[in-house]
Amino acid sequence: MSDRKLLQRLQKAYQCCDACGTAYGTPTDGYSTYWRGVCDVCGLELAVTETRDWGYLQRGISSARS
Repeated sequence: MSDRKLLQRLQKAYQCCDACGTAYGTPTDGYSTYWRGVCDVCGLELAVTETRDWGYLQRGISSARS
């Protein structure tokens, strides 16, 4: 996936899986609610949570912009 396309996916993502959260975000303190859905970053159907639980994927967004 190109950096531009990845940046767009990260910026528009509402929900993501743990793998994408770990790769592109920073975990926040507190509780997370998971449900079965499609990850807005990788497109796989699995357990997802809101991107706010991963710091809105800001680490990945910053890296993709560089």
